[in-house]
Amino acid sequence: MIQYISIHYMSILQAIVEHLRLTAFSLLFSIPLAALLSLLLFHSKTLGAILTGFLVVIYCIPSIALFTMLIPWFGLGETTAVIGLTAYNQILLIRNIKASYEAIPQQIKEAAESLGISNRKCLQNIYLPLMLPYLIGGLRIVTISTMGIATMAALINAGGLGRILVEGMRMFSMPRILVAVILISGLALILNFILIKLERLARRYATGHEVAS
Repeated sequence: MIQYISIHYMSILQAIVEHLRLTAFSLLFSIPLAALLSLLLFHSKTLGAILTGFLVVIYCIPSIALFTMLIPWFGLGETTAVIGLTAYNQILLIRNIKASYEAIPQQIKEAAESLGISNRKCLQNIYLPLMLPYLIGGLRIVTISTMGIATMAALINAGGLGRILVEGMRMFSMPRILVAVILISGLALILNFILIKLERLARRYATGHEVAS
C-alpha cells in the first residue's frame, strides 16, 4: 500500500479534492433548497405529506440507479452526481429542520407571538439560535451520508475516491481498495469531528453560555 501511495500520490490527492468538491457542492445546493422546501411544507400539510412521500421514494432508490436515471438529462460527470446527491439529502435535511423547530419549547413560541414580533425577526433572533445545535447535528449526518454515497459517483465518471475503489475492485488490487476505504473513512471522521465541535459551540450559545468558556 505504501508503494502504491508513493507512486500514485498525485492521483490520490486529485481524487481527494474531487471527493471533497462533490460533497461541498452537494451540500451547497442541498441546504438552501431544503430550507425553501421546509418553508413551503410548514404552510401546507397536504403538500408536505405529498412532497415528503416523494422524497422518501427518491431516498430509497439505489444511488447507482438514480445516477443512471439522470444521465439522459444531464450526461455523465460531476453535474449528474451533484444533482443526485442533492436529491438524496432533501428528506434528511427537511426532517431535521422540522425536528429542530419542534424542539423549541412551546412557551417560547407563545411568548414570541404575544410580543408581536415579526416572523422574520422571530426566526432570526429567537428560533434560529435555539434550532442551530439541532441543525448542525442534522448537517453532520447528511455530510457523512454524502461522503459515502459520493463514492458511487465514480461509476458515472464524476471522479472522487470512488474511482480508486472501483479501479481496485476491477484490478483485484487490495492496496487501491485499502487506500480508498481508509481515505473515505478518514475524511468522514474529520468532518464529523469538526461538526461535533461546532454543534457543541452552538449548544452553548443557545443555552446562554459563553462560547470561550
